[in-house]
Amino acid sequence: YLNDFLGQQASAYEVAIILISSAISATVGTFILVPFESIRIRTVAQPDYGKNILDVTARIVKEEGASSLFSAVPPFLLKEIPFTMAKFVIFTFMTRYLYETFPAAQEDIQLSLLVSLAGGISGGAVAAIVSNPADATVSEMKKAKSNITPIAAAQGLIEKGGYANLMRGLPVRMAFYPLVTSLQFLVYDAVRIYLGVGADDLKVYLDVLGGALKKGGSMIGPV
Repeated sequence: YLNDFLGQQASAYEVAIILISSAISATVGTFILVPFESIRIRTVAQPDYGKNILDVTARIVKEEGASSLFSAVPPFLLKEIPFTMAKFVIFTFMTRYLYETFPAAQEDIQLSLLVSLAGGISGGAVAAIVSNPADATVSEMKKAKSNITPIAAAQGLIEKGGYANLMRGLPVRMAFYPLVTSLQFLVYDAVRIYLGVGADDLKVYLDVLGGALKKGGSMIGPV
């Protein structure tokens, strides 16, 4: 949609398009994930709260309202948006650089998968660094005995150990996130290659889908 909206100028705003798209996907994903995470945390923190997931969900909604399932959205967005932005930007430019440096990788399946693996590792590593302050803040909020805001949690971390405390846990995240991210992109590209779907094919499909949605929307009018 952004490419169509910007037209020929889209290439000049490539980074902005990736960042905006990543932020939107992270936001949508967060709203889907947070209710399940809220239920999981309640189940772990209070094992006797309900007999099963459905019982726990029903009790939370009845006693605290449905909005309480989404109460953790702000801190999760604080963590997920910078992580997703950095992951996709670095992956995109790293894989492009590798393909330009080693053109043969575009024709070789194994080399192509190695490029995806390298791009995923790079994206995960940078994303871990960029999102670590937010990750540490969210962890501090989860450990707090009372509800505290993200700003209060971050200030507490700084007071305890200075600004360096916002980067605590980075070595573990540097080992975990690059591994997870690289496997995500590796599996994605492996399935895409196995099905014989190229990047251009995906673009054409999305263009057709976008055109169909626009056409369908324009046909909907007042009765």
